[in-house]
Parts: sequence; C-alpha cells; structure tokens
Amino acid sequence: MSDYDKENTGSISKQQFVEIFRAKWGETDPPELLSTAFKLYDMEGTGSITLEDLAEITELIGENASEEALQEMMNEAAGVKQGAEDAYEINEEQFMKILIKQTEKVSL
Repeated sequence: MSDYDKENTGSISKQQFVEIFRAKWGETDPPELLSTAFKLYDMEGTGSITLEDLAEITELIGENASEEALQEMMNEAAGVKQGAEDAYEINEEQFMKILIKQTEKVSL
C-alpha cells in the first residue's frame, strides 16, 4: 500500500482503491478483492451496503448503471421476489454475487 499512499497517511482514497483493484485484478484471488471492495464501502461496519453505496461503487469503476438497474441487481442478489418490497441493503455475500455475475457477463 505504501506505493499508493504517497503522503504516508495510512489510508488511500476510494479512487486509489479502484485503481489498485483494476491493476491487481489478474494477480489476486477475485473473492479476496471483492471482499476488500465490500469492506471499503461498509464504512460503518454494519455488514451491509445500500443502493447509494452500490451506485457510488459503480460510478467509481466507470460503469454507467441506472438506479433502477442497480436496484434490480440488489433485489436479485437478495432473493427478493417480483412485486415484493425492494432490498434496502445487501450483505457481503450478496455483493459478491452481483459483481461475479456482472464479471461473467463481460467475459462472455
């Protein structure tokens, strides 16, 4: 991390994390990276992230996803049935399901 923490603050910005994430994608176990990404956005340590958090993540990695599309992804990962109330938040396992599914779509 010292390569990225030029000011020696002991932390990096979200944008720096995204850059590291992109640079290391092929070098590190994807579940480990996804877990790290989840923890970065679970700033309150609640074990969950909200739609707003997910929107910020997708924006930072350069994805253009509508709030509706993100909500659909959250609902699918959370197992919300059609017509039921939208998922307000998702946990780490559900977050990984979303990103793995999106990665598989890109790979096809």
